[in-house]
Amino acid sequence: MKLKKSVVEKNKSDPKYNHCARWVKQFEEEYGEDWDGTMIEYDSDFVDLPKYVGIALAQGTLRTVLQWLSKGGIKERVNAKCEEGGNAGLLHIAAMIKQCDLMSYLLLNGAAVNILDPSGASLLDQSKLLSFEAVQLLLSWGAEHFQYGKQITSQEKKLDWLGVHSTIENVAIANLISSELGGRRCEIVSAPNTRDDLVGKTCVVNEYIKESDQYKVRMEFTNEVLLLGSDHLKRRDRTPQDPGYYVESKNNRLTRRNFKSNEECRAFIANLRADEDELIENDPDAGAKAEKAAADLLAELGLEDLEGPSSSASKKEEKPPENAGKKKKRGGKKKKGRK
Repeated sequence: MKLKKSVVEKNKSDPKYNHCARWVKQFEEEYGEDWDGTMIEYDSDFVDLPKYVGIALAQGTLRTVLQWLSKGGIKERVNAKCEEGGNAGLLHIAAMIKQCDLMSYLLLNGAAVNILDPSGASLLDQSKLLSFEAVQLLLSWGAEHFQYGKQITSQEKKLDWLGVHSTIENVAIANLISSELGGRRCEIVSAPNTRDDLVGKTCVVNEYIKESDQYKVRMEFTNEVLLLGSDHLKRRDRTPQDPGYYVESKNNRLTRRNFKSNEECRAFIANLRADEDELIENDPDAGAKAEKAAADLLAELGLEDLEGPSSSASKKEEKPPENAGKKKKRGGKKKKGRK
């Protein structure tokens, strides 16, 4: 927060000025202008992302991140936020550093695509800071644009915030968000011309062609490129049960699996979930045993330091809500150095 306020106070020409000013305004409306030195109380189900994990991810060290995720309940940890890092979450950091496979891995394991930051903004609100690939991935998973905790549906407001003329890449991103289905994963619901074979198949919208009022789409699994009107398409956002692909972690490395069809992908995931459920049912302590085995192996190899500090800093490992995770200001000012 202090970093954002310093940008606001120093130079209005800074490209980050508008974002930081909006963030500071929202924060001060909730906590007052004399927030400096005030301790914030978080909801009891807030899961704290250890600082060392956030730093490791920012530096591109995925091994440390995947190791931390595997040590506890991954379904709860994917939405953890770093209290000491501006409440940034794993999905947020992964998007900023263009780690699209990690983004997919988090979303496949239940990360909230519309999780909000302390100002009530979703990750899509950072579109002008993200790569085209990251924005398209988020859109295909159903991401929406939130500001101040409210969804933005006006395309004009989205474009005004994006600043479409700042970079060439932002122009491409603006093309996606300025149309109803831009960047979305869609199902073909009616046959174009004589292509009855396409009905029920899925595609990803790459571009909106204003002149013809059509979308340029890329078919999943075949990569065929087509021009289709909106009447041929309906949204079919990716979900952990119907993603169209799969990213898994093996030996703390991410591996992407591609399939020949959605049916094959869903069958693979269903079998995977069944195997996991059966393992837990047969051996409820299987997770703890696996964690101990991994720790023993690291100790044997002299790599204990990869685990970093104890992750006991987590407040309580339950699934957090999609809001900013804040609850209230504690009574009285407490000068405790968290600024």
